[in-house]
Amino acid sequence: MMQQFSSNSMSAPVLVFDLDDTLYLERDFARSGFAALDDYLNSSRGLAGFAEACSRKFDAGIRGNIFNAALEELGCAEEDTFIHELVNLYRSHEPRISLADDARIFLDNNRQPLALITDGPAATQNAKIDGLGIRSTFGHIVTTGAWPKGFGKPHPRSFKQVMAWSGQKAGDHIYIADNPAKDFLAPRDLGWRTVQINREGRVHDPVPPSLAHCADNEIETLDQLAGVLAL
Repeated sequence: MMQQFSSNSMSAPVLVFDLDDTLYLERDFARSGFAALDDYLNSSRGLAGFAEACSRKFDAGIRGNIFNAALEELGCAEEDTFIHELVNLYRSHEPRISLADDARIFLDNNRQPLALITDGPAATQNAKIDGLGIRSTFGHIVTTGAWPKGFGKPHPRSFKQVMAWSGQKAGDHIYIADNPAKDFLAPRDLGWRTVQINREGRVHDPVPPSLAHCADNEIETLDQLAGVLAL
């Protein structure tokens, strides 16, 4: 989506946010999805305990085959077609999630132009945005999953699109995100400032795999962002 700003409104730095584990905890979306699938399996197959099994696997670090592992634990191994059905239901469910308290306070009080860049299936990410009630908060939203495969982060396309929207030079943009494995390579190459947020309960490893992956600054909550912006 896009809002039009006057040139004066763009005199402040453009704050560009990631979504998952930046504005809310990604694990909350996962547990919301597990609960939705638990209801489905209870009603369609009389199978109980799926959400609890998934949560245990999730907390143990299992990701790609979590539904297979949970069903196996419950003694209900299934064909791949059924697993795909569960994945689709998970991705398309209406999430019950909420902003982190510091994110809600920051966004409620912010007066600077804002944009959002998020990876993942477009329909899923849009459902998260709507579930969080933040669509109107951002002047420009980029869901890279709406593009062909290969244009997600660290590809620079989304960051260049934000610059085209803002009309500001690269150094006037600040990207706040959580995953150093992919989030900061492109904006740093373009000349953006970068801030890594390390939320308690985050999913991804906060340790950058190389110096090129590092952000310029690190914070633990958005309450600390004002201090970074003042540097």
